[in-house]
Amino acid sequence: MFGVEKSRKVFRNSTKVLILSSFSLFVSFLLSANAFGARIKDIASVEGARSNFLIGFGIVVGLRGTGDIISPNLTVQTLINLLQKMGIRPDPTALRSFGIMAPRTIRPRDSAICMITAELPPYAKPGMKIDVQVAAMGDARSLRGGQLILTPLFGPDGQIWALAQGQVITGGKQVSGSTIDGGFPTAGRIPGGGTVERELQHNLNDRRFIRIFLNNSDFSTAKSVADSINSFAGVDLSYVQDARTVFVVIPEEFTGRVAEFISTIENLVVSTDSPAKVVINERTGTVVVGKNVGISEVAVAHGEIVIKVRKEPSPLPPEFATAMPQFEERKINILAPAATVDELVRELNRIGASPQDIISILQALKGAGALQAHISTE
Repeated sequence: MFGVEKSRKVFRNSTKVLILSSFSLFVSFLLSANAFGARIKDIASVEGARSNFLIGFGIVVGLRGTGDIISPNLTVQTLINLLQKMGIRPDPTALRSFGIMAPRTIRPRDSAICMITAELPPYAKPGMKIDVQVAAMGDARSLRGGQLILTPLFGPDGQIWALAQGQVITGGKQVSGSTIDGGFPTAGRIPGGGTVERELQHNLNDRRFIRIFLNNSDFSTAKSVADSINSFAGVDLSYVQDARTVFVVIPEEFTGRVAEFISTIENLVVSTDSPAKVVINERTGTVVVGKNVGISEVAVAHGEIVIKVRKEPSPLPPEFATAMPQFEERKINILAPAATVDELVRELNRIGASPQDIISILQALKGAGALQAHISTE
């Protein structure tokens, strides 16, 4: 591969040839040396590689009496508009003269108006198939077995980007007789029910630089990404713009082949970092603790539980410190500097503390400024 490039005289000097020829060996070294890291493609995305949401309004037909019943006015109007587009123009006056009911009195029990949504993936091309989500807007009880009529899907710019049609697949159970089953039969999806009609213009290979956006903003991780790319290329191609953005200049060797350059650097393995965090869900009693969340020297009393984090070892024997008779004070002594929330939670579980006790203790530690982490509740 590299011999072909040299024969075409793409590189301007022998130094660039040497740097590029060592790329594959350097990738292997990075993969072996950073086996516990993460690839750039797993923690970040390239500018422009984003999806777009589409929305449309359509009608589902073929329902077994589970469509719109109580307020069918909009459903009737939608059916009339659909028929008019097909060259059928129902005239209420003419129909009434022949003794036929006017369209406004039609009860479309087998039809339902629905909101249609879809996601246009990055680099989508005309003719590609995408999944479509369908949700009832009226009083329809179920969309099971229904067929979505051809519906245009619009983007935020008001342009038609895709067309949707197909049989709706619901995951909910249908209501039958006096039995009411659970689920959501008023919403479903059409796998591959949308067809892309337009291409979002994004000429990637003409770019002179790219920007890499981290999924989670962190200055240390961004610096690690930039250093990994620079070490890989042998020259300074990238730098950190902010905690989420890494700016990368396209090398001259990859002019017009930006996609190939991205495919190369996105497999680089980098070491990731993130702030210490504790996530608490009070409803379920779940506590998620990040790595190495430390606790400063502190003493906390919660009911019959006393927690002491200090630098000196406890003079009490272990059996007295953690196993006291019922209704008596239970003590936990955690020694700094190895005091972490993981150790604290492990000891609290060992003495039989409830999830609510653990959550209250962690919140008290945070309030006292002794918990060295961000704490968030759900």
